[in-house]
Amino acid sequence: MHGCRYSAIVLLVCYCACQFAAYSISAQNKSVIDSLKQVLTTAQGEARIDVLNRLCWEYRTSDQNRAIEYGLQALGLAEQLQSKRGMASALNNLGIVYRRRGNHPQALDYHLKALKISEEIKDSNDIGKALNRIGLVYQGQGNFAAALEYFQRSRDIYEKIRIPQGIANAMTNIGEIYSRQGSYSLALEYLVKSQAIHQEIEDLDGVAETSLEIGLVYGKQGNVLLALDYFQKALRTYEQIGNRSGIAQTLSAIGAAHLQRGNLKQAEEFAMRSYKYAQEIGEIEWIKQSSKTLAQVFAAKKNFRKALEYELTYSRLKDSTTGEESVRKIADLEAMLASEKRQAQIEILTKENQIQQIIRNSLALGLLLVFIIAYILFRSNHQQKKANQLLSQQNEEILRQQKLLEEQASEIELANTELQEANLNLKRQQQVLEEQTREIELANSELLELNINLERKQAMLEEQSRQIEQANNELQMRNAQLKDINDQMNEFLGIAAHDLKNPLTSIVMTTSAIRRYYDRMTKEEILENLRNLESTAERMRMIIHNLLEINKIETGNLHIASEPVLPGTVAEKLVEEWKPKAAAKDITLVFDNRAPNKFFIGDASIFYQILENLLSNAIKYSPHGKTVWVRILASEVSGISGISQQGVQEYIRVEVQDEGPGLSAEDKAKLFEKFARLSAQPTGGEHSTGLGLSIVKKLVEAMNGRVWCESKLGKGATFIVEMHAASV
Repeated sequence: MHGCRYSAIVLLVCYCACQFAAYSISAQNKSVIDSLKQVLTTAQGEARIDVLNRLCWEYRTSDQNRAIEYGLQALGLAEQLQSKRGMASALNNLGIVYRRRGNHPQALDYHLKALKISEEIKDSNDIGKALNRIGLVYQGQGNFAAALEYFQRSRDIYEKIRIPQGIANAMTNIGEIYSRQGSYSLALEYLVKSQAIHQEIEDLDGVAETSLEIGLVYGKQGNVLLALDYFQKALRTYEQIGNRSGIAQTLSAIGAAHLQRGNLKQAEEFAMRSYKYAQEIGEIEWIKQSSKTLAQVFAAKKNFRKALEYELTYSRLKDSTTGEESVRKIADLEAMLASEKRQAQIEILTKENQIQQIIRNSLALGLLLVFIIAYILFRSNHQQKKANQLLSQQNEEILRQQKLLEEQASEIELANTELQEANLNLKRQQQVLEEQTREIELANSELLELNINLERKQAMLEEQSRQIEQANNELQMRNAQLKDINDQMNEFLGIAAHDLKNPLTSIVMTTSAIRRYYDRMTKEEILENLRNLESTAERMRMIIHNLLEINKIETGNLHIASEPVLPGTVAEKLVEEWKPKAAAKDITLVFDNRAPNKFFIGDASIFYQILENLLSNAIKYSPHGKTVWVRILASEVSGISGISQQGVQEYIRVEVQDEGPGLSAEDKAKLFEKFARLSAQPTGGEHSTGLGLSIVKKLVEAMNGRVWCESKLGKGATFIVEMHAASV
């Protein structure tokens, strides 16, 4: 409850701070606009066009209707005064406003007209702006290939004229395209470089935009906390400079990030604030995006009525900006632009053809005159006297025509010279373009190498992270195992302490009795007491032995030899050693070796310990006068069902069978567990720690063998150890 109250208080404080910041921003922005309006009252001519364009620019993120009003006034006055630069600026500003309103065809029309005027007056800066904004229109339409082409052209122009802000703006947009295409490494590279330039030139709007875009990239990569950090930086900067459009966009991004984390309350709050901001300034894109987030939030809250309401808003706005009609209009504008360029080329070719036709006509006329002169000279032999005056006139005409021909020849020669010079210029330009192409290819190669290095480093970091995580998991697992072992050892020590208490008490009492009454005891009584001491000490030895043995196994300090082991030899020796103990309970031991030559690879002393545990248990739980069998068998089939057979495999089985009380289903389920207490009890008052069979199982499995028990309640039990037989 206290945590919820604290969160609510923090949210309230943040909201009040944002409202105060927004109020301060509005006041600051209003001051700039008021100053411009004051200047507008007296501005004339080009100065008035500039003020109107600046007012359009200032209103673009706060009041788009006012922005359009001032933009149209600037455009009309610029057309009236034939101010190409003023017309290009007004068209670009209007294109920006219409793009923000989601009217992409109208925006593209304005930007294309601005680009044409800027190319006519050869204003590289305005050309770069127009190309960049055309790219933004295509980006809004989802045509990323066309958008990337225009952004790269814009960047190339700004790099040539060395305008850092233009370079940074283009790089930001290129980074955003790569982000939308899923190339996050490339996106971050461009965005980080762009942000560095914006910071260097102290362009806060650019710094905020790159922070927002970097946050969006991290959000797409799943790093939502880092994304939120960048979004908060962007929001603070946008609030500082009064960019309400940027505030709306950033609030929408923060809401989507909280939705991604499952924080529905924060997601709804930020998305709703973005929605209201965007509605106030007419920003269609952020109304659309915040509507999408709100639809998802209310769907998650099961408020399907509101979810449907915002989903319909999102769908309507999406269709209005990316629908078929919008795409068709843009395609028509592109076709008109291409047609206009082709028409200009046709006009140039037509003029050139007309000039060539005039030259050809002049040459034909000259030849015709020469032919006429020749004809007149021929006729002059017959009419020389009559035609002297005419001949004189003709000579003058010939001279005039010759002079005309000479002038035409000079013009042709001059035209040829200009043509040669133009060809030389074209060759030089081609060489420059080839050099630039080589430089671009070299830069692309370096960029590709840099990307490969970055991806390699990222892969190395991911591998190191994976190894660290794996090491942590192994460490946690090892700690858990150690804790389990420690708990088990503590449990065993408790049991051992409890089990040792009675034998120690018995030893103390027996030795005290012998010491005090030694002179009154017979020799047989003293020997009987000593036998009891020996039996009690043996019982304590077995408890301590089991403790050390289980500790060795659990801590991995058990060393197993790898040598040939003849199970028949080991079992026969064990049976001979245990016959006196069995005879004490009138139990008969029967040894049956049906595989005398079979052996396996393992540790003979450990195998002896395994059989000794099983044989001692059989004697311990067998009633007086019964029989215990120890058999050695060989088989080509495993005694456990489900063991897959690969090739020819032979097994050695050692069976220890008794005629004791047998085992119930409950006993068999916990037979090989540590400290297991079974329903059957030793028949001669022997002691059991509950560790013997657990040790047997671990020792057998340590030598890659298997152990199990076959028993029915009341019909005795057979313990079976199965090992893989070795070949000679």
